[in-house]
Amino acid sequence: MEVRGIHFRLLNDEMDGQVANNEKGTKSFVEVLKKELKELDQTVKTAELKTLEIASGKSEDILGAVVAMTEAELAVKAAVQIRNRVMQTYQTLIHMQV
Repeated sequence: MEVRGIHFRLLNDEMDGQVANNEKGTKSFVEVLKKELKELDQTVKTAELKTLEIASGKSEDILGAVVAMTEAELAVKAAVQIRNRVMQTYQTLIHMQV
């Protein structure tokens, strides 16, 4: 059994120099966000599938299902924390005096 790591990286790793160099073929913020959300969705779907296989008797890999559910739980928690930080930053910018 292989345990995969959670694929959340700092946005700076993916977007280093993007604001100034977007014409050079680097990914935009929206593209990076979409990719990460698709990975999150796939992680959750995999966990759900493994849980359903256990419940229906198609699989006996309980440990694999528990690991997949834990990965999904951590990935969702990390995504929520990132969203909260983005919203907090947005609110700070909106209330700035110019």
